[in-house]
Amino acid sequence: MTPALTPSAIALFLGTLSFCAIAQAHEVTCSTAPSAARVAARQAFEQAPKDLGALLKFSDALAADSCFDDAVHVLEDGEATHGRNAELQAHLREARSMLSEQHYFDSLDRAGEAAKLSRNLLRCRKLADLQACDAALAQKPNDLEIMLAKGDALLQAKRPADALRAYGQARQVANGDPAVDEKLAAAESQRKAFLNACQLGNGESALQACEGALVRGDASEFDILKRKGILLQGAGQAAPALDAYISADLLRHRDRSIALAIVALSESTGRGDALTLAARGSALLTLDRPAEALVPLKQALTLSPGLIEAKAQLARAERSAAAAGSKQSAARQTLASAQVAAASEAANARRYSNAAPVTRSN
Repeated sequence: MTPALTPSAIALFLGTLSFCAIAQAHEVTCSTAPSAARVAARQAFEQAPKDLGALLKFSDALAADSCFDDAVHVLEDGEATHGRNAELQAHLREARSMLSEQHYFDSLDRAGEAAKLSRNLLRCRKLADLQACDAALAQKPNDLEIMLAKGDALLQAKRPADALRAYGQARQVANGDPAVDEKLAAAESQRKAFLNACQLGNGESALQACEGALVRGDASEFDILKRKGILLQGAGQAAPALDAYISADLLRHRDRSIALAIVALSESTGRGDALTLAARGSALLTLDRPAEALVPLKQALTLSPGLIEAKAQLARAERSAAAAGSKQSAARQTLASAQVAAASEAANARRYSNAAPVTRSN
């Protein structure tokens, strides 16, 4: 006859099955968020620390959460009270076995991660595979070798502006390594060549050169964005051209050529998003048409009330429109007064003139 299993033996068996399933997935780390069963078992154990059943349930709950190291410590501490109790020793042997297997799987994971890092680094350096560069950096974010390899890959891909950013980040951890300064100089040299091609070239090659030369925050950013807008507009790409012009206008207001382009392209594309409406209002202000600027600026703020720049532009447009209205009103009044004065002067001249009218002699 098969002997009946005690509740603790059943829990131990179920814990073993759970561990096997977890081990196969290599997810054998202690859960930082304790399960409800683990919390309840801990509370029961703290209320009766000398009760063997409470101790064993707590160790089982720890094992179920993959906290095998904690389970071993709890059981080893229980030996001070329960000595060489057979049931406790069985739990302790199982917990130690689980802990040993956890360490084994951890070592396998570390080996796998090391192999993955080596493969990604090789692809990054030898094949200029940018995805592999990013994957390697995700594993080792501040590794100088990987950061420089990514910069090299970007430079090889003819993306000097991005390469400058990568090398700049590497410089922060390089401790004055002159090799990093050499790479920065090479990237800047390529960027200048691209900047020249952007400004003087035409077509798709010039557009690609603009992209390669664009560095956010650099003094050349406005000129590059404006040139991109011109090239895209010339190629019949109205929507991206408008985006380029809007980006340039955000950097530097009151460029009349950009303002004219934004007004024309916002009409032709029919775009009604908040950013486009705000840019249209700003452009109309630049073109000294404040009354027309009021409508798109108000529409932009209705769609996106948080546009601080649009609020400032609206206030400016309202002041300018009011001033222009006052000026026109004053001009009309002045003209009317002048006309009245001229008419009065003409009437007086006729009334008091000494010149006799010419008559026919009898």
